Amino acid sequence: MATIRNDSVTFTASQFTPTQWDNADDKAWFANQFVRFVESGFEQKHFSDRFYRRLSNTFGHIAHYNRLGFWETFFTTTEDKLRFLEITLNHPCYGDPEWTYSDVERALKSWLTDEGTVEAFRQNEASERAQYERLRVKFQ
Repeated sequence: MATIRNDSVTFTASQFTPTQWDNADDKAWFANQFVRFVESGFEQKHFSDRFYRRLSNTFGHIAHYNRLGFWETFFTTTEDKLRFLEITLNHPCYGDPEWTYSDVERALKSWLTDEGTVEAFRQNEASERAQYERLRVKFQ
């Protein structure tokens, strides 16, 4: 698992624009839940139905068939987690914040960049691959 700094980043409703369907508190909840999920190393206990429904409709994700399908696509291996983070970081955040979560997406991308999260996962993946190769050679 990657070492992620835990500075208790907190997003507040005042940072976000309400939409027709969700208020700014909903957006702040999602942003804080995203941070909690990532900082935990993507622990499944932080991947609730509510969080999945919003996450599967942000950062260009398409809703998978269900929460389990989304989980299995992105959070079972370090490589998958890294791919999720890279997709998130590379998403262009389309739309008007009065209609989308683009303001939350931008804030979370900034958080990921400021924290060095993607680089930490890259280093972790490289370390795991090197360890795998050492063990593969040892036990041939």
